Amino acid sequence: MIPDEPAASPSTDQPEPGSGAERSSPGRSAVMVLAVAFAAVGLLSLAAILATAFLQGTVWPGFVLATYFCLPIAFLLMAALIIWSAISRRRS
Repeated sequence: MIPDEPAASPSTDQPEPGSGAERSSPGRSAVMVLAVAFAAVGLLSLAAILATAFLQGTVWPGFVLATYFCLPIAFLLMAALIIWSAISRRRS
């Protein structure tokens, strides 16, 4: 390319990375919503445990169970999303 030559226009066949043209599958979106929901429930339960302990009250066991189960499930779902994304990028 010489300085006076105009730049070539980008091909319209492939979307630019990060342009938002590629869409995630409905399954990936559902897993993402589940991960966020589990994380929110787990964090709210943890906040309830900490607030109850700060007020020197008796902690309801449901909050403890929700924290014990929801936070690890959310972590595993988020890790699965990262792996899923890496595999799909590798294929394209």
